Amino acid sequence: MSILSCHRKTIMAGFVLLAVILGIAVAKDGEIPNAFDISRYFHVLSGIIWIGLLYYFNFVQVPSLGNVSAETKADLFKEGSIVRRALFWFRMGAHTTLLFGIVLLASLGEAITVDIMIGATFAIIMWFNVTFIIWPNQKKVIGIVEADADTKAAAGKKALVASRINTLLSIPMLFLMFSSTHFQIF
Repeated sequence: MSILSCHRKTIMAGFVLLAVILGIAVAKDGEIPNAFDISRYFHVLSGIIWIGLLYYFNFVQVPSLGNVSAETKADLFKEGSIVRRALFWFRMGAHTTLLFGIVLLASLGEAITVDIMIGATFAIIMWFNVTFIIWPNQKKVIGIVEADADTKAAAGKKALVASRINTLLSIPMLFLMFSSTHFQIF
């Protein structure tokens, strides 16, 4: 199938299928999704991209690259590589998750719970780590910014610590954010 031959076509087809489903729902009930529902959908979709890649880096890529030669790493870090592509989507997932999360928080008003605020605080810390610690240091590691071997090693350690902090925070953050509509912890 040509739709499945290209990731862009597959993604677009997924959104077309969603539009058809929403069209059926609107025709049946006469209700269109409101801005809150749309923001929530894109917040969750962006969060899946962000946290999915966070887990990919921590559970798959970092452990796999531990015993890889410097030459192999250099190939993996080249422009257009899987590593650079994953880091791009990781950052975009972080930014769009935060953006849609802020829209959701603003629209909740007084309905914001302590659970949501704790989860949002963890997410903001995680976004800060991505934007101001992980990415600036990864640019050195993967060669976007010139750095000698010692600087690259130090940058890699800083990025890894921030990434591990994000992994740690993501576990309670996800629970607090998703459980907030079902039961309250705080």
